Formats: sequence, structure tokens, C-alpha cells
Amino acid sequence: MSYQTFYRKYRPSDLDDISGQKAIVKIIKNSLKLNRISHAYLFYGPRGTGKTTLARILAKNVNCLNLEDGIACGKCKNCLSILNGNCPDIIELDAASNNGVDEIREIKNKVSLVPTELKYKVYVIDEVHMLSIGAFNALLKTLEEPPEHVIFILATTDIHKVPITIISRCQCLDFHRVCEEDLVNRLSHIVKLENIDIEPEILRNIANISDGGFRDAIGMLDKLVSYTNGKIILSDFEELNGVVSLNKKRQFLKIIENKDIQSVIQFIDDIYNDGKDLILFSQDLMILCRDLIIDYYSYEDTNYDIEFLLSFVEKVNELVISLKEASNMRILFETRILSFIYQNGLSGNKTLKNQFTQENSFKNGSSVEKQDVIISSVENDISREESSVDKSDDSEFYRRNAIIVNNCFCNASKKNLNFIREYWGKLSDYALDSKYGAVACYLSDATVRAASDHEIIITFSYESVVTRGFRLSGLIEELLYKILGDSYYVSFLTEKQWNIEKNRYIENKNSGNHYVYQSLDLKDDSVGNHTMNSDFPSSESIADEAIKLFGENIVSVNE
Repeated sequence: MSYQTFYRKYRPSDLDDISGQKAIVKIIKNSLKLNRISHAYLFYGPRGTGKTTLARILAKNVNCLNLEDGIACGKCKNCLSILNGNCPDIIELDAASNNGVDEIREIKNKVSLVPTELKYKVYVIDEVHMLSIGAFNALLKTLEEPPEHVIFILATTDIHKVPITIISRCQCLDFHRVCEEDLVNRLSHIVKLENIDIEPEILRNIANISDGGFRDAIGMLDKLVSYTNGKIILSDFEELNGVVSLNKKRQFLKIIENKDIQSVIQFIDDIYNDGKDLILFSQDLMILCRDLIIDYYSYEDTNYDIEFLLSFVEKVNELVISLKEASNMRILFETRILSFIYQNGLSGNKTLKNQFTQENSFKNGSSVEKQDVIISSVENDISREESSVDKSDDSEFYRRNAIIVNNCFCNASKKNLNFIREYWGKLSDYALDSKYGAVACYLSDATVRAASDHEIIITFSYESVVTRGFRLSGLIEELLYKILGDSYYVSFLTEKQWNIEKNRYIENKNSGNHYVYQSLDLKDDSVGNHTMNSDFPSSESIADEAIKLFGENIVSVNE
């Protein structure tokens, strides 16, 4: 007999074998016991949670000749015929490859024919969301009023793509992701039956990264068994699945907390060259942070600063989302981590010297060559820029900031804003640049709020980050010139400041007030009333351009 994979070999054969879907199993059992079988079911939920398996079990149970307490006997001729897979009255259709109108019309033409062997003819349509609109329309009438001897079971991983007209004609059952405990119990059962020597911790790790899917978890176990001939140890699991060990993840958190830039870059370089999955690594970091935060609040016992953990887990959550769409995950990962360290208060003046690996393409079987690239430290860029600034008095920076806001509102428009946002992504091209790397990292977390011909307003979450922008304004405007091809003055605001200014702008627009374009000559006494505090008082006057900036749906004009 040919080898069977674990997920096929240990696929549940009756309702009592189904794990993690107690509510659905109870509904199906009661329906069978009370003989209240629906003519159409729609099973929906994540992959690998038992939708197709339960559809097959339901098809067997409704046709069992000796059904007892909702459970098929598995021994009658109907059960045996279905289990052997040669019953003509159980029709399975994969909508991913049979999604046209012709396939559904064929079902429609044959649905009135009585079953050849069983009581019910059962149609199981998997991935039903892949059907075309024409196919759905062809299915509608048949699905609403099928013959009494026909049952439809539809399954999908994306119910949002199924027309509401189809959904309303079915009894819908929502399959949830399986909890970690149920997955571990199922894996332990298989390990015991197969006599597999494996460290117990690995089963929990498998359950953790399988995202609540039985099929993925069991398939991962099967792959591990094929990977090694002896006892399966944790390092086998980590190597095979691109997972970073717990000790290394703790080490990475600690060097970030300690702001050790050189070690951070070296660490990322090492795990990337080892072929580790950066998305999985980021997700594991979130889980580790979550565990450490719970430890802190439960036992007040952790070696990490709680404020650091809370802010870092938010940053990594955003990073995971961005990594899934990134063209170069390594660069994005590096720059976001450096940006986090920088925004949370880098200290010291270390020189960042680290070797980045540049892989040349394989030619004629030659090995990969590595080229050392020396990257200047983020701190060096900051300190160089700050050295030219008198830190004892920020008043000129606040005044300059207010004037740029004033001038931006004078001529701001959606056209200018869209232009800036379109090219903002090019900042990542300078993330590892020796001169502009620091400001590229800084601006990666900025949100562009408004833009005119030569002024831009950007916002950040925290006042400390905004203040840092004042120090880097020269390099920032220099870099933007290289990207945008024109000179722009940049104003830095917190989210709170932006909302205050935007609301005042609209209010003054409705009152008929107007902005007046002002000079950036800070020695001019006429701009003295623009000095800012942490609440950023509004400028002296408001421009007559609110509709251009915010749109007609926000601004109402009182004549």
C-alpha cells in the first residue's frame, strides 16, 4: 500500500472525532437525531479547520442505514460505499477549477435524477467563492428549491465573496480557528499512534505557528518526521521552519532595549542569511512581548522595561502588515527597527560599522560572494545636524514651524498632497545611505497631512519625535529636494496639534478669515505672534482655500 500523509490518514471519520468545532458538531448531531436536515449548508472559515471533512461526514451520516444518536455506524453498505470513495451519489466539485456556468448547468440538469444507491444525493462544492457570477446565478433557483432527495453542502474560506442571495438560501455554519490546546491534543494523539519520539515543546510550537489549522499543523508534523530519522528535537523544528529560537528572540529584544545599533544590525544580518522568515520572526516577537507584558502585570516580574514592551509590540504589529506587501523585506525590517530605536531616544555616539551581505547571482556554479558595506551610524547623522543648532532656545524653530503651516494653508491642495504622497515611498531608497539614512528612517513613520507648492505639513504621534525633526530639518529638506525635484519647507506637528489646526482652519474659513502668505525671515518682528507651545496655537489668519485642502464633504461655507 502506498504511503498516506498524516492529514489524510488521521482525517476524522465521524462527528465524535471532530475537534475544535463543538457548536457546529452539536448542531449537526441534533439535526440528524431530529431528522431536521437542511436542503443546503454553507460551511465557512479559515483553511484546515474541518469544513470539507465535516461535509463528507454529514454526507455519510444522512445516508447511514443504522444511524444512532447522530453517529453513522460505518458498517452498513451505504457507509462502506461512501468510505471507499466509489459512491456515485456523493458528488464533490472543486469550484476553483470548475467555476464556469457549464459545470453548474450540468448539476442543474442532473439534480432531478433520483440517487442510484443512497437515500440522498449530496453535492459538495468546495471553494464555492471561486464560482463566476454566471455560475452563481445558474445555481440560485436549484439551491432555493432542490428536490427532496438532494442536499447541497458549500464550503468556502472567503464568505465575503459569496453573493448574499446564495448565503440567504443556506444554513450557514461558521468554522473558527482551532485553539492551541485542541491542536496539541490532536498532535499528541498522532504522535502516540505513530510512536514518534519528539520533544513535547515542539508540538506546542507547531500549534502556535499553524494559525489554528489542523491540516497545516499535521502536515508540519509529517514533514518533521521525514526530516529526521531519530528523535525530533527543537533545533530540527527551528531549522526546518525558519524559526528563531526563544533565547535569540529574547537577546534581540534586549539589544533593542539597550539601543545597541551595531548588534541589532548584525543580528538581522545573521538571521536573514540563515534563511529565517522575517514575517514569522516578527509575529514571534509580538507573542514574546505579549507573554512578557502578561508576566509583568501578573507577577511584576520581567527583565524588560514595560513601556519599551508596550511601544515595541505596537511597532512590530505595524511592521508585520507592511512586510506582507514589501518588495524588499530585509530593508523594510531593518529601517523600521532602527526607526523605533531612534524615535525612542538614542543616546551615545557609537560608530555603526557592520557588514551587510550583498549576494551576487550564481554563475556556472560559483559560490555566493559577500561584499562588506560600512554604514554610518544614525547617531552620527543626528549629532552632526544637532551640532549646528543652539539647543538652549527652540523659539526660532517653533516660529519657523508656525510660518510654514501658515504658508502651506495658503495654497494647499489635494493635487499637491497626492503628488507628495506618491513619491514619499522613495524614502526607503535612502534608508541605508550614509548621509540620509537617519532622516529616511525618521520620515518613514511620518504622515503627510497637507502640501502646497513649496510647503509640507507632516505629523507624528509624540512631541519628542516632532522636536527631533527640528534638529534634522536641514537634512530633511535636502533629501526631499533629491526625491521631489523641488525645494520644500517642512512643518512638524503632533497628531493633536494637526487636529487643532485643521479645526481652527475650518472654523475661520466659515467666519470669512483669510491667510496671508508670510516671509520665513525669522528676524522679522511681524511674525512674532506665531511662537508655538505644546498645544500649537493657530496662526494669525486663515486662508480661503479650505475646500481645496479638505474637500467639500468636510467644509461648509456660510455665505
